[in-house]
Amino acid sequence: MASSNSNNIENHTLSISQPAVDHLSSTSSSSSSSSSSTSPASNMAEKTQLDLDRNATLIEQPGILSPTIPMSEPTATNATDFSALDDAPLSTNTFTRFRSSNFFLSFTIGLAVFVDLLCYGIIMPLTPFIVEKLGLKSTANGALIACYAVGLLVASPIAGIISDKLANRRIPMIIGLVALLLSMVLFMEAMDHFWVLLVSRFAAGLAGGTTITLGFALLSDTYPANRLGEEMGKILVGQSLGLMAGPPLGGLLQEHVGKKAPYVLCIVLIAIDLIARLLIIEPRSAKVKAIRAYQKQQIKEQKELAALSSTPAKPKISTMRLLMSSKRLITALIVSFTQAFLVAAIEPVLPLYLAATFNMTETKIGLTFLAISLPTFISPVAGWFSDKYGGKYMSMAAITLCAIFITVLGIPDIPLWTVILFLVGIGGTCATYITPVLGELSAVVRVTGDGDGFARAFALFNMFFSLGMVVGPLLGALIYQETSMLWTCVLIGVVTILLLPMVFMYMGGKEQKLEDQARYLEDMEEQDRVLNEIREQSGAQAPLSEKLEVV
Repeated sequence: MASSNSNNIENHTLSISQPAVDHLSSTSSSSSSSSSSTSPASNMAEKTQLDLDRNATLIEQPGILSPTIPMSEPTATNATDFSALDDAPLSTNTFTRFRSSNFFLSFTIGLAVFVDLLCYGIIMPLTPFIVEKLGLKSTANGALIACYAVGLLVASPIAGIISDKLANRRIPMIIGLVALLLSMVLFMEAMDHFWVLLVSRFAAGLAGGTTITLGFALLSDTYPANRLGEEMGKILVGQSLGLMAGPPLGGLLQEHVGKKAPYVLCIVLIAIDLIARLLIIEPRSAKVKAIRAYQKQQIKEQKELAALSSTPAKPKISTMRLLMSSKRLITALIVSFTQAFLVAAIEPVLPLYLAATFNMTETKIGLTFLAISLPTFISPVAGWFSDKYGGKYMSMAAITLCAIFITVLGIPDIPLWTVILFLVGIGGTCATYITPVLGELSAVVRVTGDGDGFARAFALFNMFFSLGMVVGPLLGALIYQETSMLWTCVLIGVVTILLLPMVFMYMGGKEQKLEDQARYLEDMEEQDRVLNEIREQSGAQAPLSEKLEVV
């Protein structure tokens, strides 16, 4: 377990192919054998050319993920200081080891997702009635949900890019939590001012974009390919708990305690979440700092060598461009957009439909939302199945069933128990087909993206999810207001079923999943060997895997 965790961390900081390392060895030996028979000036010229050839080889190898690290011989002026690794506080005492353990990291990410979605779930069933008291139409409620989605859309790419540049993902997550706290205070104190409510939901979206993007990136930093889907499924349980507990808690607290009680509860939970985020020790942090210091020295030397050559440097393709060139990743993003569109389109109209058709109170409406949230506990099972067999056919079956459930939900005059049954089906199938998407993103990053591009990949996921949350409530509320629940559900069902062709053609099946896992293992073995070689060149003593052992 310790070895796989440390290897997984290395995956996101450095990737050097075996042919490049072999070329390095051959050029070093050939240079050594010829040095005794040539003049000093000739030796210098040959050494410069060999260094340029070696750097070009490292850049052009097809398996390399940026940033490229030319492996020059260490000198007194370019030796990298690995003291950051030596100071890694992963084995000093029991409490410190617990803070750096995989369990605490997963718990903290799960708690972060739970608190974010609980705050969302508490407010969600209350906003239609707040809007109604302000004398506004149902489209205003859709605007509140859309503002949350716009916040997600803005925060996700910024958080992804900044986090991939930093060695530490924890700091941006703490900043995002501050935005969530601000949003709850604004919503609690300014319910009579609609524009302030819009600002509040936008701030909540900023917090959600940061938390989800960096939380899933941290999981990708930590867990190997054959466990990532299952672990992400477990984190989605936190999402399920938040969405499940939020609506009934919001209704109960407002009805029996006071109108500010739901928001006070959210503030208390945010404080607990903040403590957990402050305590976490990222397993990647010390290694990333040391390797980036090494990279900085090597890139400086590469530029100096390139200045002596007339060969122009090849332009580097951006990580985003590499990621967006993958049809597999595009499919995953469209799936996330559609799932968000489905949920967001039904959220603003379901409370109104239940109140008008079944004369439900806020508390009963909140309890009815449990029918959507409770079945999402199937996420870990879906993740496990996806890790073993791939997500293609499981997702296709879930998408088909989901489209059927959402369409028949709008049939007029059906009894309440039937509505609840269909909502259970919608919740379970949505959780089933969205879970494999997270593993698909990680697999694409390892094959086509930058070695530390995980946060940017999950930022893309959040951006497409956010677009679905922008379009869904506005379109859903508009169609419900102008037509009926039936046509609203028909629209959502048609959009959902359109996913099937892309999922069938491009989502990874069992063979692709096995290839992903084999690629991961090969990368880990090679990168561990190269990183230990870097340490030996720098004069360090212990292997990296021992220094960064994670519980």
